[in-house]
This record gives sequence, C-alpha cells and structure tokens, in this order.
Amino acid sequence: MELTDDATRKARQECAEHRQRSPHPSRPQHSATIDLAVWLDIHRLFESLKVGPIDASSDSEGHLVVDKAEGLTDLCLFVRNAAAMERANQDLASSTGIIGDIRRTISAMMRRELEYPEATRCVTAAAQALSNLVTGNRPLQRALLEQELTTGVASIDTVFCYLLASANSQTNMAGLVLLLNCLKDNTEATGLLCSTEAGRLVASKVGELFGDNENDESDVKTMLYMILSQIIDCGRLDQLLRDELELRAYGLVDALAVYCNEHSSNADYQKVVSKDLVAALTRLLSKSHAVLVHVWEDTAAIYSSDDDIRGDVDMDDIMDAHRCLAAVISALGTITTEGGADIANWLLECKTVHLVIALLGLLNKHLPRIESADKRQSSLQASGAGPGDVDSVKHLFMFKCDLIKIIGNIGYKSAAAQDLVRELDGLSLVLDHMKIDDNHPFIKEHAVIALKGLLSNNRANQDFLRDVNVVDSIQDPKLAKAGIQAVITNDGQVSVKQAAPDSKSDRASLD
Repeated sequence: MELTDDATRKARQECAEHRQRSPHPSRPQHSATIDLAVWLDIHRLFESLKVGPIDASSDSEGHLVVDKAEGLTDLCLFVRNAAAMERANQDLASSTGIIGDIRRTISAMMRRELEYPEATRCVTAAAQALSNLVTGNRPLQRALLEQELTTGVASIDTVFCYLLASANSQTNMAGLVLLLNCLKDNTEATGLLCSTEAGRLVASKVGELFGDNENDESDVKTMLYMILSQIIDCGRLDQLLRDELELRAYGLVDALAVYCNEHSSNADYQKVVSKDLVAALTRLLSKSHAVLVHVWEDTAAIYSSDDDIRGDVDMDDIMDAHRCLAAVISALGTITTEGGADIANWLLECKTVHLVIALLGLLNKHLPRIESADKRQSSLQASGAGPGDVDSVKHLFMFKCDLIKIIGNIGYKSAAAQDLVRELDGLSLVLDHMKIDDNHPFIKEHAVIALKGLLSNNRANQDFLRDVNVVDSIQDPKLAKAGIQAVITNDGQVSVKQAAPDSKSDRASLD
C-alpha cells in the first residue's frame, strides 16, 4: 500500500526512534540482544518504506523519496549496530527477512543516488548493515552469495556490482568490505565467486577499481589488495583470467605485478604467473596495439579535414589503451626477467612475441629516433603537440625501451624465441635502436644487452648480423668522436669498448 505524506513521516519518526535505541558500546543502557518482536517491527518498517522501480508510474512519489531514504537509512544503521554486537542478532534478523529488505533497499536507492544525496547515504548504510550481518557467519555468507550469484539474477543486478559501480567512494568501500567479509578465509565462497558469471563480473569491477584508485595508500586500495590476495591464495586467479579482459583491467594487471613483488617466494609466484596470465596479457596487448593502429594508421577514418577527432574514436579507449600498455609491458618485463624457460614457451605458444615485435615496429615507425634535443623540440612544435601530448609521447618512447628489454629477456631463455625474433625481423628492429636517441638516452645500451641475449649460442643470428654488416649499422659518429666503438666478438657477442688511442679507423673488425 502506498503511504501518504503523513504516514511516511510517521514511519520516518519510528525509524529514528529505533536507531536511537540501537545497541552500541556507547549506550550500555540498551540491551545488546534484540528481541524477535523488534526485528519483526523493523521488517514492517522496511516494507512500508519500500521504494518501487523508477518508471512513469513512480514519478508521483518523488517528493517522498527523501523521507523514505532517511527512514531506511536509520533502519540500516540500527541493523548495522545490532549485527555487530551479537551473533544471535544476525540469525534473528535473517529469519525475519531483513537481509532481503536490505538487498531491495540497495537496488532501489542505487538507481536514485545521482538524483538524491539521501539515497547515496542510504546505500552506504545498507551495505554496512549487510556486511555486519554476514561477518563471521558462514551460513549467511553462503546464502547471500548463492542468492546474488546463482539464482538467475542478471549479472549486473547484484548488490556487489551495484556497490562497486557506485560513483561514491564510501559506497565502493562498503561494498568491498562486504565482499571481503564473505570471502575471507573461505575457499568455498571464493570458488563460488570465481566460478559464476555474476561473480566474475564482480571480480572485473574489482579490477577496474584498481585503475580508478591511483593512491596506493588509500583504504580502498588496501581492501582491493586483500580481496585479490584472497582470490590468489585460494588458487582461483586462473578462472578470472580466462574471461575476456577489457582495457580498463590495467589496474588489475598493476596489482598482480605488485603482488609478485611483495610475495617473492617461488610458491607465491607460481600462484600468479601461469599460461593463463600470459594469455590474458597477450589479449590486452593485442587490444592496445589495435587502438594504436587505429589512431596512427587509419587516419582517414579518424580525422576530418580540420583535424578534429570524429565520433568513431573514443578518447576514453585511447587513454585506457595507453595505461593498459604501461601495465602489460611492465608485467611482461617482470615475468620475463624472473621466470624461466616455461615463461618463454608460454610467450611463444600465446604468440606474445609476435605482438611485442609488432608493437615495437609500430612505435618505431611513428616515433622515429631524434638525435638532438633541438630537433626533438622542433618536431613536437611542428606537430602542434601540447604539454599533455608531449608527456604522452614521452611515455610511448619509454615503451620502446621496455619492449626491447622484453625481447632480450626472451632471447636469453629460449633458442626458439631467438629464431622467431629473427624470422619476424625483430633483430633488425633491435639494431635500429643501437644509435643515440635523445628521446631515450639509454635506449642504445638496452639494445646492446638485448642483442647479446638474441645472439647467445645462436649461429644463425650471428651470421645474420654479419650479413647485414652490423658494425657499420651500430657504430655512431658521436660515439666515435668520444673514442668508443662497437664490436662483435668471435663468439658473436656485441660489445661497446674504448677505442685504442692509435686506432686509425672507427670501424671494428669482424675477425
């Protein structure tokens, strides 16, 4: 039955009185145990203040939403306080339908949070109440997860997704606390989360929140790491990685890298680094590469005659691709440095090496080497790049160095990878970076190290370099003037050394 204005105000007053009588350590005069009759009355008030779906027929109740939201907030705060005091309160509240009341409240108020600040506060209080109801109560945790994740509800219409998708950080935090309380030290619950479509959508929201929260010291970031650690420790990460990751998952990739850095034992490392991880990183790398190709090479489809970007280019996608590249390349750098031959085999099987070389070639084509700072500045000014664009270009130049390091790391671990790099013209790409580049002063040194890995014990690669007269290609006039020369040793290794004082030639011998 629809409440009148007077009835709503009366119910609102009853809710406020319940909140004032809620058990709390600061109010010892109130009993910590809530009687069944009180819980039945709380349920009655939830029902009377229930807000329907947003549609044309509900427009008439808009003026009541504020009063209803404030009353529902008081009820949620009562439940939150009571559930935190005694386990018996959790069970009685559940038996009278309170958990269902709170779930419906979250669903209804989330749809109104942008219009009504009171609705946002109500959702946060409801999430806190639901979290306290299931804390330490395995049967209720299990029941909540099953109701939300396996009962045919649309994947996006779960309380977890509502809370994590909120624009309010306090609501996000309340949702994360609820999720962690359901999962903590509970392998079965974590498995349920990772094995259902709705649960994996929740996990993907966790991944997006990593990217949205750049402050590593924030409470939200701490909670995100705790949830991710729970998933990893239960051996469920691979289940999540098999789903198609979006570019916005760059935050999750960063978090996995942090986990590897903080958990250096071989057992912990193996929980994260797997063929599924390599495959997921490769898919993200492919999507980022496609965005760059679209931006740089499909210019006819992107730019109009006045150089304005057309509507078919999503700038958010471009920014996500840039961040995703940074995260994926960093992760690949870490696992190719720390991993063994199995990593190289996975990179070959997943065709990651193909993408790394293709991406380096793309960057090399569109971000050419510049040998002086003056030329670089002139080039940027001629392109009309602003300060933000310049910073973005700098990061892309850094990617070139990181990609070269990845190629070198793979070369040290696999003869098959060495051969593949040569077949994909990757050797020539590495060689092309063995000259001074003011965009990245140390890229030549990284290329030298990478070339050593690619030449090590590989006669075919060594012969390839001799055939292209590599010493002439890598010897830089500026280095020659400084008395430094590049050489290839008898075992095919590349080396940069001080030229002899009486040297009559800057050219190193191949013999």
